[in-house]
Amino acid sequence: MKGLKIGDWRTKIDAIDTTLLHLLNVRAAFALEVGKLKGQAGLMLRVPVRENEILSRMKKLNPGPLDGEAVEKIYQLILDESIRIQESYGYRASARSKSKPGSARGKQRKPRFA
Repeated sequence: MKGLKIGDWRTKIDAIDTTLLHLLNVRAAFALEVGKLKGQAGLMLRVPVRENEILSRMKKLNPGPLDGEAVEKIYQLILDESIRIQESYGYRASARSKSKPGSARGKQRKPRFA
């Protein structure tokens, strides 16, 4: 790959960004399905033990050059956004729980796969 110019590297980065965006949206759609099932079962959306397992696993799998702190920050944001989107679709711990004014409760939008 020696001899590539900056434009060549940017083209490669653009292709990776496109793939990453697609995969993040697929992951979000899967997280929505999990949120739906949790809501139906009356389970909390946030499961700290599971989140810690994910963070630990990703840091262990990381070959670099990203360091563990970077991987943890990236995946913590992914986890936080997964919960946020589950809540925006109206998924809650229990059907009997009170929704906040202006919440998306009741909006059963169908997840779109990118």
